[in-house]
Amino acid sequence: MTEQTQAMTALQRRVAEHQSSSLLQVIAEELEQLIIAGALSGGDRINESSLAARLGVSRGPVREALRQLERGKLVEFRTNRGMFVREVSVAEAAQLYDIRASLFGLAGRLAAERITPEQLTELRAKVEQLQAAVPAVDDYYPRNVDLHRTLVALSGNPRLADLYDDVSKELHLFRRHGLESDAARTVSNCQHGEILDTIAAGDTVTAGRLMEAHILSGKERMLAALHD
Repeated sequence: MTEQTQAMTALQRRVAEHQSSSLLQVIAEELEQLIIAGALSGGDRINESSLAARLGVSRGPVREALRQLERGKLVEFRTNRGMFVREVSVAEAAQLYDIRASLFGLAGRLAAERITPEQLTELRAKVEQLQAAVPAVDDYYPRNVDLHRTLVALSGNPRLADLYDDVSKELHLFRRHGLESDAARTVSNCQHGEILDTIAAGDTVTAGRLMEAHILSGKERMLAALHD
């Protein structure tokens, strides 16, 4: 059995373990992972049959999951053409970056107030893994997404985490594009280390400021990359 076949079999087992209500979430998460991994980009048509076969389910749940993602603005339906990964303009992306920066800064202030030594150890391990992944954007970007989500979750505010995630999903293509170079990934992860130091010190003001600046730095890298 090939590695790819083993991965698909494991994924299909995971799908089989869920009831229909959570099955849609599994499908939605898998589609988002394809976008995060760069297998799907803005403007790409989503092949429902192929996705259903990959997951080992019928097209019905896939179609319903896509409708949920459409409400979250990750995909869009085009009349007589099907469902596509949503394209975001540069101007809209810049606005979303500003919103995301404010949410991330708030999460940093809250996390610095409540983080535990065990959580800090977990975060430092993630930053070390990111450093090892710097040479390859395909490894770095998914780990970067995971680190950011973990930081926001540590705010202890589920509503904030949901808002941050909704905004971030619309920006996957742009966020990945801004991390294409080794230099950009190195700078990004150095900033992660500085953020953790301030959170560990319980410095809420500086943690919030650095986390907001981190997102705005990503915005500038994205804009610069698009204009090169």
